[in-house]
Amino acid sequence: MQKRSTYGFIFCLAASGFSASAQAELPPIKIGVIGPITGPSEDMGQSMIGGARVFLADINQVGGVLGRKIELVERDDRAKPEVGAAMAKEMIEKDGVVAVVGFGNTGVALPAAKLFQEAKIPLIVTGATGATITKSFMPPAYPVSYIFRTSASDALQPIVILNDVIDRRKIDKIAVLHDESPYGQFGKQSMLAELDRRKIKPVLVEGFKVGDQDMTAQLQHARDNGAQAIVMYCLAPEGAMVVKSADKLKLRLPIVGPWGMSQQTFIDKAGQSAEGVRSSVTFIENELSSVSNQFSLTYRNVNKTNRIPSAVAAAQTYDALRLITLAIFQANTVDGAKVKDALENLQVHTTSTIVSRYFKPFSATDHEAIALNMIVMGEIRNGKVAYAYREDASSGSIARTKKTE
Repeated sequence: MQKRSTYGFIFCLAASGFSASAQAELPPIKIGVIGPITGPSEDMGQSMIGGARVFLADINQVGGVLGRKIELVERDDRAKPEVGAAMAKEMIEKDGVVAVVGFGNTGVALPAAKLFQEAKIPLIVTGATGATITKSFMPPAYPVSYIFRTSASDALQPIVILNDVIDRRKIDKIAVLHDESPYGQFGKQSMLAELDRRKIKPVLVEGFKVGDQDMTAQLQHARDNGAQAIVMYCLAPEGAMVVKSADKLKLRLPIVGPWGMSQQTFIDKAGQSAEGVRSSVTFIENELSSVSNQFSLTYRNVNKTNRIPSAVAAAQTYDALRLITLAIFQANTVDGAKVKDALENLQVHTTSTIVSRYFKPFSATDHEAIALNMIVMGEIRNGKVAYAYREDASSGSIARTKKTE
């Protein structure tokens, strides 16, 4: 008897009437996985590849999809836009991928996504969060879009962050610090738009360059302007420098940021200064649920490691591959246009995945799988990400299911 996946992710995908010998004669279905495996965002890229390999083991254990095994085409974009575009071109023209998941950086995702859009190959972005990524390819820019996402858009993360700072902690004197990457700039704009919606003016908005090691000047300005909390929008290495600089100044204020502050790079580089820092996340590795624990254990076993550098990126990539294979099965083809249509109208009503349970995650007008109620606040305690609020830990994935009409 074939061994069952311990998360209950046994698919009906293999039940297509193919014998083992017939399946062996069919070519594999190639799906691309691309991300910053090396370079400043390597936590995300390595975790994307790791999460994808966990999925590969699961799906091929039950025979693949449409009687064909899945094959991953892995590429490193090195967090560089020109490399990401070159890798996308290679996947389209040489590798023959039918769909793609990945990308950790907004500035890298945008030019590469344009290539997949024009080739009519579905892409699910699993790390980059710039709100513009999916918006850029929706009508009227293009008649239909092939670009989807399972990571939390920067249109949503500022809402969750400010719900924590303003609504739950009753702080409205906020300093906004950001890096000057496309990610930091887009994030700053979204944060300021949400503050404006709440009719709150930040006491300070100030930037710093990617690679800066000392942000004491910006933090001193925040102190001088009466800040009671620091909201930062930046990459993980620079986020670590912000909190270390705050420690140097003995500036004991709440510090909150987006999901990058849940990555191992941030925790390692910040050290003790990371304690108490909060971030908006879709998945917490250390939660006491069977799905979370099993995924974490399987990730370590499959990837021969003792940690997940970015648990959020790993889980979101697993989910993206799960949704793509369900769409291929539903469409009964690997044709890009039909797989895209299936993604927009998935008939599986309770799609069990790692991050959450989805009810029709996408539609023709909504290519964002993550809804507001699926994002929670994590807090670093003793060098690990935990739930900031006990009620989020106990609510379970059903409470965080995407709700659609």
